[in-house]
Amino acid sequence: MLPLLFPFIADTVIAPLPDYTDLFVNEWGVVVFTSEGTTIAGAPDENGNVRFGRQVFGELLVDAPVIWIHGAFFEDATLTVKSLQGYLTTLFPEPDATLGNERPLVASWNISAPPPLPRRERPELVIPPDTPFGWAMGFWRDVPSLDLFSAGTGEYMSNFLYYEAGIPYWELPDAIYEAKILAGYYAPDGLLITAGHDPRVERIQLIPLPDGSGTPTGMTDPLSDDDISAIICDWAGGNLKSEEITALWQTWKPFFQTLSIDDEYALDRIGSDEQWILFPLPWDVVEEISTIHLEVHDTIDRNITYNRLFLGLVRVY
Repeated sequence: MLPLLFPFIADTVIAPLPDYTDLFVNEWGVVVFTSEGTTIAGAPDENGNVRFGRQVFGELLVDAPVIWIHGAFFEDATLTVKSLQGYLTTLFPEPDATLGNERPLVASWNISAPPPLPRRERPELVIPPDTPFGWAMGFWRDVPSLDLFSAGTGEYMSNFLYYEAGIPYWELPDAIYEAKILAGYYAPDGLLITAGHDPRVERIQLIPLPDGSGTPTGMTDPLSDDDISAIICDWAGGNLKSEEITALWQTWKPFFQTLSIDDEYALDRIGSDEQWILFPLPWDVVEEISTIHLEVHDTIDRNITYNRLFLGLVRVY
């Protein structure tokens, strides 16, 4: 039999061994700009509200993004989050250490990501009832990423990390409050979203300014959820997993579908036909808000890549 098999064996291209050392830390969030202030959020609440940071010169509360880790397994590592202009508030899961008192500036998790056991069911995720945005965590859990365990106790934590922060002062660039000008300050194009039972989403060109004039023909055609995910994926440079982009849109789409609260005078009310512009923020703006760092405590020479996507969201008045 060997002579018959040999030609097939000799003609087979042997692929290089996969890299079992590299790690990828992926993160997304949404920065909500209004004339009353700015909020940075991983998700609106269960009613579609983004409640914080609504005073022009008041305190800005930041509900910061969602983090997943992909790649090689590891036994012991520390992931650290720093708030560069304020302090950290809610942290999920509970961190192992913080720097500061009631308003910590830094939080860290000691984590491990061991290979899954054969036929092992994924551990249940325990979400405390008062955890902000717990309703959206089912979307985040669906992302295929490393399951994280406590490096100290071995207890299951989650397959994502989530934090919130507060920034006492936040100034809009050059005191810009007009929606399209503000969005165009950061990005050349975006998505125009008209709120309603079935939100209408279309592309909008933000440059040339100030009114978005010059939008090419066809950009105003309504987009499907798949179209929207493809555009956001492009904004991320193709570096985030498609499931992460899907989780982002699933988390935020209800914000545009819901009359958030019954109080007609509330700032957070999302009315039918109200319009918003969604657009990508530059890397340097993301780095001014918070930083993340993963340190693996072993002797393996690893490459760790950080992929961070923050989207701006501004209401058109």
